Amino acid sequence: MEFREMKHTDIHKIWSLFKFLKSEGIEISFADVPSEEVLATWVSSDCLLTYVAVQESEICCVVRGKREDSPEKRHAVFLTAATAPIFRGQGLAASLTDFALRDMAEKHQVKIAHIYVYSDNLSSLKAVAKMGFEPAGTVKWHHYDFKTHEFVDDLIFHKYL
Repeated sequence: MEFREMKHTDIHKIWSLFKFLKSEGIEISFADVPSEEVLATWVSSDCLLTYVAVQESEICCVVRGKREDSPEKRHAVFLTAATAPIFRGQGLAASLTDFALRDMAEKHQVKIAHIYVYSDNLSSLKAVAKMGFEPAGTVKWHHYDFKTHEFVDDLIFHKYL
């Protein structure tokens, strides 16, 4: 398994993963990416620091750190991660996130990472805890889940790098 920053040659395969996530109905910002053209802008963006786990030219996992382009906010990223279905449950997102955070701190002077996780996403909550993220706040009743007929909170975590 190779961990590295996203390249132009990854765009089509990442786009395929994002389209699949959308078809699964997963509530993740990657499912809202509108086109491959928009995804292509991520490669050269200094505000969208994107990393991939690749095995035999297949994109297994994607981690993105999104930051603002202002001197007072460039030190912080908001993380999003997604793993291809056949690689889920193996700790791949955690491993790639650890790699990405080390690289972001070293090359891009990132000092803190934030993650937002829905309170009903137990696998992500376990992964975030294992990676050493600390609770930082809660957005109560972020949205209503019509399947469970319950409100879901958005839990906020951070990690100092």
